[in-house]
Amino acid sequence: MSIEKQREVIRLWNQLRKVEGPAAEELRIQILECFSGKDKVKKAA
Repeated sequence: MSIEKQREVIRLWNQLRKVEGPAAEELRIQILECFSGKDKVKKAA
């Protein structure tokens, strides 16, 4: 991932931290899963 993409992800994550509710929590979980288990997701698909 390029530096620009990393900065954009961080900026969006920080905005998302300000949002409350079940939808925001689900988005945070999905984002964390994307970054923590890239290989797992690819192998499972």
